[in-house]
Amino acid sequence: EIAEEGGLAGPAAPTTPSLVVVGDGRVVQPGPTTMQYPGPLLPNLQERSITAEGIQRLLDLAGEHGLLADVTYDRPDGIMDAPDTVVTISAGGRTYEHRAYALGLAGDGRETDPDRARLQDFVEAVTAFGQSREDALGEEQPYRAEAYVVRAVPGEPETSPDGIEPRVVDWPASAPVRLADAGECAEVPAPAVADVLAGADELTRFVDAGVSYSVAAVPLLPGRGCGS
Repeated sequence: EIAEEGGLAGPAAPTTPSLVVVGDGRVVQPGPTTMQYPGPLLPNLQERSITAEGIQRLLDLAGEHGLLADVTYDRPDGIMDAPDTVVTISAGGRTYEHRAYALGLAGDGRETDPDRARLQDFVEAVTAFGQSREDALGEEQPYRAEAYVVRAVPGEPETSPDGIEPRVVDWPASAPVRLADAGECAEVPAPAVADVLAGADELTRFVDAGVSYSVAAVPLLPGRGCGS
């Protein structure tokens, strides 16, 4: 998995990785986005198949870059509010987490520290592979989530700086999770909320038990959840 955590977005908002490779032969990554405002509430996640040979190729690449080992990365000075780049690799019965603050954000964008440079090169190579037309990869199709990770913050709807009035919709009465219980994080089964989330944009406010909430939501991905 390749992801970014923290930075200006903060630790609480649910986020999606830039790439997830699952051992059962799937690659999940964000698809194209538009400049539409307000944009959709949910990210455009795409899924494609990957062969066993393709997965082994990525593991070999991780080994070549020294990532099948525990590595501590130096933190650059003078960069504020940047995210951590987090690369997580599970192989051979072990899981390795590589966390580097502000990766590729100093100077001309190229890392000079050897460990950080190897991590940057790996991230770029795997990202390019995931977006390629390699024979090891199948055609893209929309990712179908079994659940969503939701965070809700109460507050009255306000007109955006552009003068756009937010739409106000009801949170489904049949949903097994109430928004009052989703202040930190909650996992909600897709059948109960998929339609209402898919029809919402980033300004939409949801009303539950007479209270208005701003909701952040992302599809639940393999290996992820409120505890990860």
